[in-house]
Order: sequence, then structure tokens, then C-alpha cells
Amino acid sequence: MILQKLIGIVFLLFVICFIAIVVEELFLGGKRRRKLERQRRAEYEMAEPESKREAG
Repeated sequence: MILQKLIGIVFLLFVICFIAIVVEELFLGGKRRRKLERQRRAEYEMAEPESKREAG
């Protein structure tokens, strides 16, 4: 009985996490946001002066 409840709770948490990931990717622009972050990071690195890159 206790084991069944424990398995049920774990399964429920798994389903909730799965739904949260799907919602984030579909509705909150997960891929788009990561792509923009990559572009901004690349632009920032290209804009840094050479001496600053070598020192840091």
C-alpha cells in the first residue's frame, strides 16, 4: 500500500515536470531564447578588445 502511494507520487512528479518542460519550450520560447542568448554572447565576445581577451 505504501509502496503504491510512493510510486504514484513519483510518477505524478515526473508528469508534472514533463508538462512544465513542454510548456516552457512551446509557450515561453525556450529554443528562441537560447538562440538569442548564444547570439548575444558571440556578439559580446567579438566586441571585446583583443587585449582584454588575452588578459582575461
